[in-house]
Amino acid sequence: MNNSQYDKSSVNSIYNFASRLEGKNLIQSADLPTNVVNSRNRGDLGRLVEKYYFCHTPPNNREPDFADAGLELKTTGISDYKKPTKSGEVIKAKERLSLTDINYRTIQHEQWESSTLIHKCNLMMILFYKYNKAVPVIEQYFAMKPLLVSILSSKLKQTSEDLDFIEKISLRISEDDLEMIRKDWEFIRQKIIDNKAHELSEGDTFYLGAARKGSGGENESLKKQNESDIGAPSRGFSFKQNFLTKLVQGHSKNLTSIGVGRTLTFDEATSLKFDSFIGLSEAEISRELNYSTNSKSRKWLLASRILARSGQKILEFEKAGILMKTVSLTRQGEGREHMSFPAFVSMELATQDWQDSDFANQIENKFLFVVFQEDENGEDRLIKVLYWNMPYQDRLEAERVWEDAKKRLQKDAKDLPRSTESKVAHVRPHAKNKNDLDISPQGEMIVKRCFWLNKSYIAEVVK
Repeated sequence: MNNSQYDKSSVNSIYNFASRLEGKNLIQSADLPTNVVNSRNRGDLGRLVEKYYFCHTPPNNREPDFADAGLELKTTGISDYKKPTKSGEVIKAKERLSLTDINYRTIQHEQWESSTLIHKCNLMMILFYKYNKAVPVIEQYFAMKPLLVSILSSKLKQTSEDLDFIEKISLRISEDDLEMIRKDWEFIRQKIIDNKAHELSEGDTFYLGAARKGSGGENESLKKQNESDIGAPSRGFSFKQNFLTKLVQGHSKNLTSIGVGRTLTFDEATSLKFDSFIGLSEAEISRELNYSTNSKSRKWLLASRILARSGQKILEFEKAGILMKTVSLTRQGEGREHMSFPAFVSMELATQDWQDSDFANQIENKFLFVVFQEDENGEDRLIKVLYWNMPYQDRLEAERVWEDAKKRLQKDAKDLPRSTESKVAHVRPHAKNKNDLDISPQGEMIVKRCFWLNKSYIAEVVK
């Protein structure tokens, strides 16, 4: 394969050449050196595609990969891919889509429309491969045609021929989503200007994230901030995993929008839904909604129907990966229940690094807390709703608990951090029943466990 088979200055030509990958893997599509084939390479498929399929070396600067065409190339995995049905293709992004590195020292001088992010990624061609953990990257199959995505159409500078082509086949990010992405970018930029880059979290924002880029761990080299002696881990802009999934899937009939976009923020749109229910008891909310249930998840189901009377999932929540959780307080304002996360696999936890751990990713989510409190008559009443993501110092404490759990797990899987040992988090059982078991590093069968946020901590958060 050689680059004479396509024109590096033409979006149309590059796209058509990339389309030949559909249904094939890299071994079938490119002349790979013997050492690459024999290594059963598990590295970066995107770089291998650029080097061996496109025979192209991208510029080592902030220009798009195909600078002459103004086109950035991205390669990412998808899972749960199914053939098209009447309702469309079923696609789930394997991970967030990395866009470009964040320069803590120069972003303060940037404006959104002329930013490094827009300059490099305003027009992207995304190649999707069907992720299969069991096989090397060079044997992963490209599952669909490339996807052209344009962010700011007004800033496209391609030739008139390419602009016509882009207009016909590209996926345009909606104005509402674009406004939210701009606000996310502004939030991240302002936090860096305030010398708080070390406090950045993916839970800070909704669609555009500031994802960790470094190797992690205590040996990671930290980046200098402008006016702070505190070093910050490397981060890069990314489209969040859920946003990428919904971007590719399009708007499903099974999702309801709450109107977030150019005119309403997440807080405003959510308040419009909940305000008329604040102060009502569970029974009163049920009557207002004409919905009754005896489920243990009754509060959560009522909250879902406040947001969408049909009980459908919320489009904006699906895009942003927002987790809605109900919180129950006693009459005195104390938490009734610890807050659980999915059960972990002990053998995996014992070998993970914090940065790559499930718990680290889980606490970087953004949450919507729907808060009920018992009144003087013993009835639970809806008192408030709020968006929340875990503050930096509390994330450090959660990391300490996780590291302690990992260390103790390798010695005695039954002796893990308790709720009395941290103000933030602990470990306790989280199994469906007594037969829902996990194997410990010591080879014992034990009941599954998970990390929990302490009920006293959650009560403080929602005060």
